Amino acid sequence: MSTPTQVQLQSEFGGAALAPDALSECQSICATFGLAASELFIRWQTFVINQHGGDASVKPTRDRLLEIRAILQQENVRRASQRPSAHPRSATKLSRNKERAHYDKSSVGGLLQGMVAGSQRDPATPQSTRRVGLLRNTTVAPPLSPSVFAEPSPSAVRYSSRTNTGRTEAALHADLPPLEPLHDRSALTITDICSASSSAGADSESSSEEEEKTDSAVASGPTRRMRYMFERLGARADTVNRRIERMAVDVKSEYSIEALANPTYPHQDMVTTVGRIVGIDADGGGAAAIGSDTLFLETSRRLGGGRRVALDVHGAASFSLFPGQVVVAEGKNLKGTEFAVSRFRALPRLRKHDADNSTSSLASFDAVVAAGPYTLDDNLEFEPLRDLVEHVLTARPSLVLLLGPFISEAHPLLRAGRTDLTPEELFAARVSPLLERLQDALPHSAVRLVPAADDLCSPFAAFPQPPLARELLARLGVPRAIESLPNPVQVAVNGVAVAVANSDALAPLARAEVSRLPTLSDRLPRLAWHLIEQRHFCPLAPPSSPILAAHDAQLRMHTMPDIFITPSHLRPFAHVHDGVVLLNPGHASKGLSGGTFARIAVRGLASTPASDSTSGLAGNTPLLPAERTSVEIVRI
Repeated sequence: MSTPTQVQLQSEFGGAALAPDALSECQSICATFGLAASELFIRWQTFVINQHGGDASVKPTRDRLLEIRAILQQENVRRASQRPSAHPRSATKLSRNKERAHYDKSSVGGLLQGMVAGSQRDPATPQSTRRVGLLRNTTVAPPLSPSVFAEPSPSAVRYSSRTNTGRTEAALHADLPPLEPLHDRSALTITDICSASSSAGADSESSSEEEEKTDSAVASGPTRRMRYMFERLGARADTVNRRIERMAVDVKSEYSIEALANPTYPHQDMVTTVGRIVGIDADGGGAAAIGSDTLFLETSRRLGGGRRVALDVHGAASFSLFPGQVVVAEGKNLKGTEFAVSRFRALPRLRKHDADNSTSSLASFDAVVAAGPYTLDDNLEFEPLRDLVEHVLTARPSLVLLLGPFISEAHPLLRAGRTDLTPEELFAARVSPLLERLQDALPHSAVRLVPAADDLCSPFAAFPQPPLARELLARLGVPRAIESLPNPVQVAVNGVAVAVANSDALAPLARAEVSRLPTLSDRLPRLAWHLIEQRHFCPLAPPSSPILAAHDAQLRMHTMPDIFITPSHLRPFAHVHDGVVLLNPGHASKGLSGGTFARIAVRGLASTPASDSTSGLAGNTPLLPAERTSVEIVRI
């Protein structure tokens, strides 16, 4: 294929005028990889979407084109490593059997590996690296020794010379007065929001005494041992039934309804019912994606025997639906075969957290929130984490919230086995020194770690997760003053309710949702609001990540949060809806470039006037925490 001319390249890139050095690099890339001008432009568009969030203002400079060249080279190396050998008979039958047994579930090695305590990884995949160390495939490049880590990768060089560091990507309540310097950071109080008292009212009307006992035992929190692979048959169906029943009880109380109707029966009059949105495969194979013409409503066992009925939503003026969502629907079922919805009513809201009026509950505080991964895709140097720590040392916040994964199982070098270090050794060598520096410099600031399901340092690979054990933190070299929180977690920080769900539930919801003129038109905050409205950190069915039905009580929200933090691969955002700050801080690193983190400042009641022009309130009415909170999403 002939190399495209500069005129062809300029024409393909349209309004983006290419500098002479960028044009030369484009021609070199096309010549090296055999690309046409149109193919290179498609590669450029993909790069902008993946690395810069689709920002149209990003220009094709030579440095960015060098990043595309590096990506193309990595793809060529990956394809070459996957290409079958030219001499397949050179490997003996014994060696082929050994390689097959290494990954075969039915082999003795695979069986023993699958029985490792606390492991939920599939032993058939090379990324099953929990506790037994990293599996190394002999067909990939030789492992990296620790000395090689000192060699800066091409992306690390470009990362160190980036120009967008410190740029504010999004802001919330930027017009609020700046937070005064906090002299007494030791006044910060972090308390766990008790779940048992908040769920007692709903659980008291459970369908059986056994269900109440199950919920009560699971709600005991992280002190109860998290048991994996002991889920009994029917546990997940029982959990779904209890979710619908709990919501039905609250709906009857909220709307003063004496009895809900069974939607599977014929009804000539307008009735109200509660059920769960599901999709049914055309071949009868179970769950499927939903659409406005393929909706079904699943009832609880008490209301409709668990049966499903088709939904007709053409008469509903507004809705936003996804599989697994519990809804309140008004409508008719004239023939007994289809429930025609006239409108979907709002679900009852959770109660607000009751904060005491102590001095600590009224005090201001600021926080830095970041989510992993914390290193670039082509090295294990953790440059984004180092830069994040530098910012924290400068800002000196009251609270530092670091969300995993720290050692991600999805990292390309770890998946390829290109390291001699175990995940724990890698954490101790790269992450712990930065945490020690953070703790030494900010002894009065609270530093909290939240695990992630894809973190190789956590022995629990499903959602929810307990806190990292103190013994494990000691092996990792984490300072004793730094504590771990469960995932998800609901805590009160100086009386402000903060909920954190360290699992990307928004991206799967974005793919599954169908809507028409929703009340919250901004889509990304609407996806986060679904979790609050459903009172559940993972309401999608089937779930977006492996979950444990036996621990569903830890996935439920028990009070309405003031700040809800849920990191996602979608565009970072900060938004206020119905008195709740919805925040996606993004990830600290994104592929071969740096990511984002969030700065939060919550003003105490004493430092915020009651008649603030930004709140629209007057008189002695106290401002809600969301109205006293400002957020900045900053580029690392």
